[in-house]
Amino acid sequence: MAEPPGYLIGPKLLQQIQQTVRHYANMYSGGEGGRPRQQAQQRRQAVLQSDLLAAVDTFTDPSTALAEIVRRKANGDLELADEVVTVVNRFENISIDGGTYIKIEWMDGEWQPYAADCGPQSESLSFFQPSASASEPSASAGIGGP
Repeated sequence: MAEPPGYLIGPKLLQQIQQTVRHYANMYSGGEGGRPRQQAQQRRQAVLQSDLLAAVDTFTDPSTALAEIVRRKANGDLELADEVVTVVNRFENISIDGGTYIKIEWMDGEWQPYAADCGPQSESLSFFQPSASASEPSASAGIGGP
């Protein structure tokens, strides 16, 4: 029995494949033609598997850590799902301890934290600290304050 004829990718088909890949890559990485990207869910809840350290440099050297996604059960309670994502921290002055419940948002092709449950010895936001820098607000998550 003869084998069925195979498919050859010619220049025209290759060009169509490249255009399609570019189209979807643009759509999911920030939009195309000035339109915002479309996603069913851009924000998630998660629990960090390890410490998410502060970035060395916001633009060139962010920190990363794995986090397990949290989902809602039928009864309304939350549970850890079997989905793990990489969280990218671009904040230079905020670190988040492993095991912390966080909220993450899909931005520019990466999951970034936008909220975190602070530990018992940390400060979430303080404006009037009795110190030399009392006039400057500070924020930290899980590192025991600034």
